[in-house]
Amino acid sequence: MLFPHKLKIFDELLEQSAIVREAAQVFHNMTRDWRQLKNGALALQTLERQADELVHRITDDIEKTFILPLDKEDIADLTESLDDVVDNLEEAMNRLNIYKISKGNEALGDFSELIKQAAVQIHKGILMIKERKIASEDFASCGKMLRDLESQGDKLHRKVLENLMANRSSFVNRDDYLSILKWKEIFQTLEDTLDKCDSIGKLFARLRIKYI
Repeated sequence: MLFPHKLKIFDELLEQSAIVREAAQVFHNMTRDWRQLKNGALALQTLERQADELVHRITDDIEKTFILPLDKEDIADLTESLDDVVDNLEEAMNRLNIYKISKGNEALGDFSELIKQAAVQIHKGILMIKERKIASEDFASCGKMLRDLESQGDKLHRKVLENLMANRSSFVNRDDYLSILKWKEIFQTLEDTLDKCDSIGKLFARLRIKYI
């Protein structure tokens, strides 16, 4: 009786991680081709709505199912963290669009590359959870990669902030304080996105401890 529900939970988590991967790819593509900004913002709004609907479906399934393949708290933490990644990417893209940012820059592209790589690792990890491969070294590697990508993001964020505050950024005019604040907010959101990805990596590590 419960076995189909177990599969459904895994399928929904995998679908959610696929949305994370697609959102990261949309954002990455936009940083490579600024003409995609407006359409990219619309695409991310759609993905964000799809992610929210999945969270509600998964939450309903958690409440209705007595026995699940993972603890209910672990599933809830995982789905909320996945949703946070999509929310942050949508927010960053939305700010770029609302603030009428006319072009990207190298730091934005670097962040998007790190986030895209993290999204790939997240999707791989969720797939291995579905395939009951939590004990594998490949699953452990996903968590380690997410931690490493977050560390790279921290270093990049510090460098970006130092350059912004010291007026060394080529994409901001020296006395354009409003522009500096806009970019500071955008980069903070992207750094927070990598933090959320790292949180998923920590959840992966927690699952290994609990279930092997």
